[in-house]
Amino acid sequence: MTAEAPDPGAVRALLAEVGEDAGELELSPVEGGASRQTFMVAAEGVPRYVLRREPAEGMSFATLELELRAIAAADLAGVTVARTVAAEPAGGHLGPGAGYLMEFVEGTSVAPRVLRRDELAIARERLPGQLASALAQIHSVEPQAVDGLAGGGDPALEACELWERALDEIGEPLPGVEAGLRWLRLNRPPPPERAALVHGDFRLGNFIVDEHGLAAVIDWELCHAGDPAEDVGWLTIRSWRFGNDELPVAGLGELEPFLDAYEAAGGTGPDAERLRWWAAMGNVKWAVICARQAHDHLTGARPSAELASLGRRICEPEWDLLQLLSGD
Repeated sequence: MTAEAPDPGAVRALLAEVGEDAGELELSPVEGGASRQTFMVAAEGVPRYVLRREPAEGMSFATLELELRAIAAADLAGVTVARTVAAEPAGGHLGPGAGYLMEFVEGTSVAPRVLRRDELAIARERLPGQLASALAQIHSVEPQAVDGLAGGGDPALEACELWERALDEIGEPLPGVEAGLRWLRLNRPPPPERAALVHGDFRLGNFIVDEHGLAAVIDWELCHAGDPAEDVGWLTIRSWRFGNDELPVAGLGELEPFLDAYEAAGGTGPDAERLRWWAAMGNVKWAVICARQAHDHLTGARPSAELASLGRRICEPEWDLLQLLSGD
């Protein structure tokens, strides 16, 4: 969503606190983020950093401080991430919301470009295996390694309660989603053998991709402790195939080779019923997120054409959810 950029002088002051002299800076908003505000920071016309900031009406599920701790833990585990350069709490140089600067990573995160541009053909061949390895590395992180990471109970039950509560807060009747939540409660899988760091939004759009493949995993604001199968299920829902519906892994590849690569990298592949459950939950989650974004626009909390357009997508995950529950 479009937001007013912070004063370049404030960004220079934040960089100075960590010993970086960036010179004259230009900031421009990056379209696409529906929770944190994102800005490109350029010096002499060359991108140098990316600024992420909590809006005054912050709505992220994880605090910015927790997001940074999760990124640091994932980095230690070998995940390719964008390095954090500087961070500050709310009320500092960047304004009322907390914010941080990360290094600029060359590439694109725009899913249709990843799936269709000729210059990324080799990247598309490599990405399923690279994503499987990155996901296994994320899931190797024990929850206690990230201070303040939510979770610790039954991940399936916690997910049901979270998205039921979010739907109730919106107050909009979504019968398909409500039927799905009832089925999900009645058919919960047993807790996993071990909980792990879960990215929570591991999908096309949250990866920076260059001509060699995966350049960075970004956007960690849904991170939490949970069932690793949640990330796998989320990656495979139809909404994140962007038109390549015949390829269940992000519109890039088949499921079995992806799971083989995930297990080869140290992950534990979910059985078919657990994966189906988390894919169904993924569709509930996306439908509720779309409804929540539209609600923010309609109530005037965050007027935005982008948020309004997301409201028109609610029916897509609802349909996919009902298809999954019917066994189709």
